[in-house]
Amino acid sequence: MYFEGIITIDPSQITKINYVKPTKAFRKFLHSITLGSVSDKEERETFTAVAILQQINACFRNIGVTNVIKISHDEIDFYHDKEGKENDLKLALDKYEIEVNEAMSTHFSKLTLVLEHKDETFKYLFEININRDHKIGVYPIEIKVSGLLNRFAKNNPKDEIQKVVEYQEVFDLFKKQKSEEFERFLDEIKFELKRQIETDDIKIFTKTKYVLPSKTINKEGPLPKNPERGGVYGGYYGFNDYLYYNLIWSDVMHHCGSTITHSHFENENGEFLGYAEEINAQDSIFNSDLNDQESVNQTLEEDPIIVNEEPVEESSGWFDSDNWSFFDSDDSSSGCSSCSSCSSCSSCSSCGGD
Repeated sequence: MYFEGIITIDPSQITKINYVKPTKAFRKFLHSITLGSVSDKEERETFTAVAILQQINACFRNIGVTNVIKISHDEIDFYHDKEGKENDLKLALDKYEIEVNEAMSTHFSKLTLVLEHKDETFKYLFEININRDHKIGVYPIEIKVSGLLNRFAKNNPKDEIQKVVEYQEVFDLFKKQKSEEFERFLDEIKFELKRQIETDDIKIFTKTKYVLPSKTINKEGPLPKNPERGGVYGGYYGFNDYLYYNLIWSDVMHHCGSTITHSHFENENGEFLGYAEEINAQDSIFNSDLNDQESVNQTLEEDPIIVNEEPVEESSGWFDSDNWSFFDSDDSSSGCSSCSSCSSCSSCSSCGGD
């Protein structure tokens, strides 16, 4: 079990509307026969790479986050810490500013900043993506925060997990307390972002997540990694113990017969499997000794409890007072409001795919 928060930011910048060739087959056809008059639309932000990174740097330094893992500019790594250096955020950003030229700072497609931080309860992984070009209604800055529990990244994680999940009342209270603590930290980030970046809007969404591996995981063996998926699966230095406890969590819960509510499930590669309002861990999909990937997928398809949808819950901590909708600002011309945050609509029946 771990927590994930998504913070999306719409800076108060002058934007330019660009018309781009559509990605859907039917709209491509209309684009061709109308000589380009039917096109999708994108916003292009005017901020420079250096300027926006400086503002984000100020935000995180003010809340004590000073450890950087990676800075990438259009998929080029300007800094990548593979040794676990401490307090290297300023060093990495100085290196980036020295090496990037004015043209690169002004004209870019995507910036990625990966940070880490640790407090008494959590080890946090921040993955910040800044997109100059983006669909209308999709905010250009997204911060994904993974909250991983320090308590279970130890030599005997099974024993520690069992202490928490063995009794339902203990587990429910533990989950509630840690979830609230995680959301308070997200609110702290939101407050600091509002101080450092002039914004039109900031939204926060949170999830509780569980991993359902398709086989029993041995800590002595190689752990699965998926750098493209990122997060705890990204292969970042210092996160192996946190990945391992998540890979064995479902097995421990299966033997204890715990009930799980309002949670998201993914496989050992970080791919989304389903969402359940309530499910008992005695279900066979929680027993990795009996599962291979094909049987897990078949069970998920047949099980009406886990649905192939991914609802998100907006955080409502002490700092939040507004009622937002995740899909309100999506571009109506896209034909699918539920895909505003997706990189692809290939699995969306209402879009028909690319």
